[in-house]
Amino acid sequence: MSQTIKLEVVTPERPVFSAEVAEVQFPTAARGYYGILPGHTPLMTEVGDGLLYYIQEGQKHWLTVFGGFAEVGPDRVTILARESETVDMIDLERAEASRQRALKLLKDAQTEHDMANAQAKLDASLIRLQAAGHPAGHGF
Repeated sequence: MSQTIKLEVVTPERPVFSAEVAEVQFPTAARGYYGILPGHTPLMTEVGDGLLYYIQEGQKHWLTVFGGFAEVGPDRVTILARESETVDMIDLERAEASRQRALKLLKDAQTEHDMANAQAKLDASLIRLQAAGHPAGHGF
């Protein structure tokens, strides 16, 4: 059995990441996080919003994922995400500005819909900040 598994993360706009990795963990929409090692049982599941990590050459690396689907096989994990970024794609200033705007929207929300929309924006900005190691993303 191989010691690695092929991880591919793509969005409708672009391929985000593709490499052989030792381990993958990603958020699902309803069942928490799935951890995947080479030889995993095949499955398909809906991807949630959060941080995906993979281990490559003994180092842990992070990606953001926002919705989509995952197809897992014994030698491959394919994530078809609505949105995704590697850490180097994240603009910290933009993510922090988005967090500040979302906090203001949350404070000013008049309806449940407004609150849910503001909370989703806040969560997305915190996921990006956490992936990049920014202090505002901790405690999410």
